[in-house]
Amino acid sequence: MKTRLNLSKTLLFASILLALAAATGCITNPVTGRMELTLIPTDQEIAMGQQAAPEFEKEFGGKVPDAELQAYVQAVGAKLAAVSDRPMPYEYTLLSSNVPNAFALPGGKIFITAGLMSRMTNERQLAAVLGHETAHVAALHNVHGIQRQMGAAVLVEIAKRAVDPKNAATAADVTKIVTNMGNLKYSRDDEYQADEVGIKYMAKAGYNPYGMVELLTVLTTLSESEPGIFGEMLQTHPVSSKRVDKATEIIKRNGNYGSFTGSQPDASEGHFMQMRQLLLSTLQSQK
Repeated sequence: MKTRLNLSKTLLFASILLALAAATGCITNPVTGRMELTLIPTDQEIAMGQQAAPEFEKEFGGKVPDAELQAYVQAVGAKLAAVSDRPMPYEYTLLSSNVPNAFALPGGKIFITAGLMSRMTNERQLAAVLGHETAHVAALHNVHGIQRQMGAAVLVEIAKRAVDPKNAATAADVTKIVTNMGNLKYSRDDEYQADEVGIKYMAKAGYNPYGMVELLTVLTTLSESEPGIFGEMLQTHPVSSKRVDKATEIIKRNGNYGSFTGSQPDASEGHFMQMRQLLLSTLQSQK
């Protein structure tokens, strides 16, 4: 009897996956070129990110209340979005939280905290963070992460939604799912791939890709000297000397990056430092 019940559950789950496959189908991952089963259509992915963004922003202290800073972060991000393998309505936002972190919601909603930006020293490091998060969206890492976290019950709901729109999940349900992205732990392979693709986007956008090496070096050092404040970020974006070495190797072995060196001056460094000072002043005025 137990075996029969287990078989029935297996068949039910298989039928759910078949329904999902029929409704969404396999798509070609724009980064890898491989066919992958994606349970969340792009339009739904974008809607999920838009629905969840306000609550997500609130959770991390809200937007930094300075239009110039927001425009600056958006401008840097836009350069990376323009060369992304996956056209999406990317939007880059600076949040007030002093806890160093960065996130990418489904659909291209990308966030960096004041706590992380304030620890950088040039624009290419900012481009490295935004490029890394853009790569997570382009390679569908966060979409597949949601699929892994949903569980059978939510998969059933998605299957119902695929055949009967009247059973669509409420906005609150969607928000709950997506805001958990802040706790999403990417696989080690996903992190390495996001570094590599982020480096590609940086170079194509005109940034020195060694900014990724600098960023990872800074984060590795700070994770050792300030483990408490970096604990939250390390849970979702673990850093190590191996990631630094791998990023360096990627740049060195790619002939297209040959004109860049680790010590090459950054023409935008002065502007970045002005923006960082403005950020620190803005945060101080909020206290």
